[in-house]
Amino acid sequence: MKEMLKITLSLVLIFIGAGLIMGVTYKYTSPLRFKAEKREKEEALKQMAPDATDPIVAAGKWTTHGKNFEYYTATASAKPVAYISSTAGKGYSSYIQMLVSVDTDLKIRDVKILGHAETPGLGDQVEEKSFIDQFKGKSLPDIKLIKGETKENIQAISGATISSRAVTNGVKDAVQTLVEKYGAGVKTAAQGVRK
Repeated sequence: MKEMLKITLSLVLIFIGAGLIMGVTYKYTSPLRFKAEKREKEEALKQMAPDATDPIVAAGKWTTHGKNFEYYTATASAKPVAYISSTAGKGYSSYIQMLVSVDTDLKIRDVKILGHAETPGLGDQVEEKSFIDQFKGKSLPDIKLIKGETKENIQAISGATISSRAVTNGVKDAVQTLVEKYGAGVKTAAQGVRK
């Protein structure tokens, strides 16, 4: 009985010690991680609108898939040069996190994949330039995924249709939001797009 009590007490002390170490580690590393994530986000936003000379700050929030996202107005000398939105699409094994920028005519300037956990060699092909470049210059009605050859729309990656659809839907949702926030007269073309 004494031996059992001794082992139990030892385990309790080990758990308390481990908890204290984890708590102290989190206390000191959390602010560093927050600063690093903030810096990465600022750099990613700047890449989406390199001609913006003013700081890019959030203009508002929107929600899809039960997740909150932000949208931004990128300006140069206080005049809009681009609109940017964070977004995500439900892929095969993860949500694919993205940024989407459009020009002042609401045509896509760029799409940047920020993170995902899709299958290596298949789903992760959504990061490739050849796939991402298909979105550039497209307006909302053109953002449709096609499982074959297409120049007008978005061609799905063979063997990674779910991941391709996730990116396409995420981009479509972001552009829909930007059209709703900044587009006058283009809203009718966007009806029925959000899922």
